[in-house]
Amino acid sequence: MKRFILPLLGVFGLLFFGQTVRAQGPTIEAGFYSRDVQMFFMNDLDLNNPGNNPLLFWVRIRNDARQRRVTISLKIVSQKYGVLAEGVSTPFLLKPDTLIELDNRKLAQGQGPFELKDYALNEENLTKLRNAILSTGLLPSDHYAFLLKIQDVQEPAVENEKDISLDITNPTVVDLVSPGVSVGSASLPTVYTRQPQFVWNSNASTFVLTVCEKLPSDSSPEEVMENVPRYKGVVHGNAFLYPASGAYPLESGKTYYWQLEALVQTSRGSQKLKSEIWGFKIARSEAPDRQFAEEQVRLFLQSEQLRNLLNAGALQGYKPTGVVFVNGRPVSMEDVQMILQKIESGQFKVLSVEIQ
Repeated sequence: MKRFILPLLGVFGLLFFGQTVRAQGPTIEAGFYSRDVQMFFMNDLDLNNPGNNPLLFWVRIRNDARQRRVTISLKIVSQKYGVLAEGVSTPFLLKPDTLIELDNRKLAQGQGPFELKDYALNEENLTKLRNAILSTGLLPSDHYAFLLKIQDVQEPAVENEKDISLDITNPTVVDLVSPGVSVGSASLPTVYTRQPQFVWNSNASTFVLTVCEKLPSDSSPEEVMENVPRYKGVVHGNAFLYPASGAYPLESGKTYYWQLEALVQTSRGSQKLKSEIWGFKIARSEAPDRQFAEEQVRLFLQSEQLRNLLNAGALQGYKPTGVVFVNGRPVSMEDVQMILQKIESGQFKVLSVEIQ
């Protein structure tokens, strides 16, 4: 029995050894030069014009120990519209243990043995897509996949694939909420703090906020924004509290304009989307904390009930202490400012007012 087991183990060992050294074929890796792309131009899908295309993605091919004749294929797929473009290279020689590094330009026509000879746009699906394409030539918001494959010509089963994808969001909205109003549309409101909370709505995520003082010599909003900024910096999200340090302080009695620039990464680099220019005034005050607590309530909580209470003298004898409670806990003046600005902008609504 022992003599039977030993040869069997020897055969098994040979089979196992043979499986571990059997050629696995070439591998393919790929990635985008920038993962932050939020806008993609339709013309960048057309690899037939490589001179006009930016660098979008890189490809790295690593061969095993065998010499092979292989092809590279590329397919670009929209989740909503299907295959947008595809092509395959003519067969080319891949030497043993070779490392080849490519990019979308080298895969384009006229760029060496790897060129995608029959690369073409899918006109049927592109016809559906064109109705949704923005006037700027940008692809609509969607999930786009780039499918790359390397395949052995003699052994088609020896292949390797790589899927890289992008979620294109096309940020186009930058709507300011507070403080202030659009310049030229109405008289500028007064803000009773020198650290206002800047609030906006946008489908972008990164912005440059600029705040400038309006000078008597300025003749237009654009001219105001060319003044030396009181504050200019990169901000994220949809709100920003004017800093207590690291910026020129805003001064009582002065008028300020502000504007946002959304920073959007496209397939051709960074682009800026500018908001409207808004403005506000800083109140004149000798006692800013106390006047803030009193005047913000009077100015922003403009419900009919509150006006009736004020007119009836219901608040006579009451003096603000400078301490504000929200849901039973004390909050900072910055929190109050943000809440009241949201009331002013319509994000919050006053349902009732009680005097206790």
